[in-house]
Amino acid sequence: MPNSTFTILLLTTTGNTRCEKAKFGKSERFTSLFVSSIDIPLDQVFRYGVRKRRKRGDYMNPRPLCLLCTFRTAYDVARRSTNDEELQTRVLIETIKWLSTINELEAVTPAVLHTQVCRMAKRITGNQDPFLKLKRFSNHEALKMLPLLEREIESSHGAKEAFQLAVKMAICGNAIDFEVENYDFSLERFDDQFTSCLNKNLAIDDTGLLMQHLERSGKVLYLLDNAGEVVFDRLLIELTKKIYGCEIWAAVKDGPVVNDALMDDAEQVGLTSVVPVITTGNDHIGVDLRNSSDVFLGHLKGSDLILAKGQGSYETLTEHEPELCTAVCYLLRAKCPVVAESLGVPLNSSVVRLVVPRPI
Repeated sequence: MPNSTFTILLLTTTGNTRCEKAKFGKSERFTSLFVSSIDIPLDQVFRYGVRKRRKRGDYMNPRPLCLLCTFRTAYDVARRSTNDEELQTRVLIETIKWLSTINELEAVTPAVLHTQVCRMAKRITGNQDPFLKLKRFSNHEALKMLPLLEREIESSHGAKEAFQLAVKMAICGNAIDFEVENYDFSLERFDDQFTSCLNKNLAIDDTGLLMQHLERSGKVLYLLDNAGEVVFDRLLIELTKKIYGCEIWAAVKDGPVVNDALMDDAEQVGLTSVVPVITTGNDHIGVDLRNSSDVFLGHLKGSDLILAKGQGSYETLTEHEPELCTAVCYLLRAKCPVVAESLGVPLNSSVVRLVVPRPI
């Protein structure tokens, strides 16, 4: 048998996670996982969220409910795009036709379903950004909360408590979402919802592991989700830079899709003055690696840690975790029952889930 090449996670003495190639001979096997640099006892590896490599079908799969959610999203996007009922009907009919071509639901993610619906609505109605006014209003309302939140972070007892609070704020900001089945959200009630969210415990809490990983990360890529939410992301990014001194890049969508943040939103909330902001190179919810720009892919693969906000990131990145060979930390509210079931948490739970890649 010829020598085989395996990809191994090496946690170096400088603390940066690097994937390198190592060759093993005929009789040698790789049987251990090097996790000492993040101080996780081997018997606690899986309890604390360091996941083994997934097999296909073991990642975030859609359920029949996703089809209903997609159709409802088609109606809502069509209604926001135009008052012309004939065009609205065309969007719905095209959605039905397209959904009927899907032979295996497991072959797509919920993010793909919603992305395609938004693209069809743009093509049929001509409205390229039906959520534009809502995104601007979301940013405006979130910015009004910023001074108070900054004071709360400043009054924290030490860097650890401040960081934990900023993480929870960023996750509670993920509540700003308008296209989730049976999810009741209103910007008018957001202050109360935000406070209630902050007062609840995290259903999955890998914040301690995240802090340890940040201490050893030279470069971090922060995948942004929704407009309005980016205000709270800005808080977390600023504090992370201050405490850990790592290089941080943020990424937004390149084109409109539901209420996801664009470069204009990053500029409106002042994020572009805090860190460099790039685009994914496409208008896909979450991450579409096949159609992303070379610039984005370079940052994705060249980072020591990916902070992935929102359900869309979780839906699209889970199947790519092994090949990324980079630690991924999901920060989100499980607003959808399918996502909540996949994570094993109650609906509307807050989640910090760190996944460190493991060799085959």
